Amino acid sequence: MVLGMSALSIGCDLFSTRDPEPPSQHSSSFVQPVTADIVLENFKNAIRESNPDNYVRCFSDTTASSREYIFIPSVEISAQYSSVFAAWTREDERFYFQNIGQPQNGTPYITFSSMQPMAVSSDSVVYSMDYTVFYPHRRDGVTQLVQGNMQVFIGANSQRVWSIYRWQDNKTVSDSTWSYWKAVFSGS
Repeated sequence: MVLGMSALSIGCDLFSTRDPEPPSQHSSSFVQPVTADIVLENFKNAIRESNPDNYVRCFSDTTASSREYIFIPSVEISAQYSSVFAAWTREDERFYFQNIGQPQNGTPYITFSSMQPMAVSSDSVVYSMDYTVFYPHRRDGVTQLVQGNMQVFIGANSQRVWSIYRWQDNKTVSDSTWSYWKAVFSGS
């Protein structure tokens, strides 16, 4: 009996505390998108949190939906970078967002204004909204602020999970739209 107790006291230290694990690389406030509004909140949070995984989760996945994701760049950028956008996919969104990298100095932000639903049905909503996005990336010579208008088509799949299945980008007053960032950071 004494031998058993001493072996137990010498053995592994079952009740001691361990060092905490470092925090994960990306914070996450992703919420199951059961409405179109939640998709937009997840989208904004993914940008603020610089989280590529949550960013791409906002877009339609053809394995879970019959709607294939489509991005239509602004006319000016499409003409300049036509090969980049020839067959833009959900994975291109991931690649672009990973390439933009972690913020250098400051916190990314996105604002929507003039947000209006253009069409609403039981399983889809189309929004038109002006955007301003600030992202303090590390690439010299590329603006850290883009502005424009986006029309986003958000739909529900058969499980009633909502996602963006079409995004059309349009130039407004700024020379740099989101399409510009996508072209520059796509790696093409």
